[in-house]
Amino acid sequence: MKEKRQTIQKGLVWDAVTTATNHPNAEQIYENIVLKHPSISRATVYRNLNMLVDEGKVKRIRVLGGPDHFDRTLGNHYHIQCTDCKQVSDIEMFDDINLCAKNVETFGYVLESYEIVFNGVCPDCQKKHAAEKQ
Repeated sequence: MKEKRQTIQKGLVWDAVTTATNHPNAEQIYENIVLKHPSISRATVYRNLNMLVDEGKVKRIRVLGGPDHFDRTLGNHYHIQCTDCKQVSDIEMFDDINLCAKNVETFGYVLESYEIVFNGVCPDCQKKHAAEKQ
């Protein structure tokens, strides 16, 4: 992957992704940046975010029924998405996935990478639903 030149705007997008405590989507990244840099455009943020993904500096997390989210952790790991609020978080898993990955080879594939996103309802949304039922 060819690294493109570093611009101020790309640096702002990089900082927004790497300092996020969650896995923001592009719109959340834009909203974070525009608070301090109101002249930056949505298109500039999206374009630079895609460049960072293309350069392998940021990981795109594709989720069902919502926008892509972005992660600063590049190694293979797992995510869980709340089906209500669409928040994406890391989830720690253990060795069973290695057996599945090795099984891929039996189909003649050479595994290069994988993405796993679990879906469920987060604790905050569960509390909200419980409060609504009362």
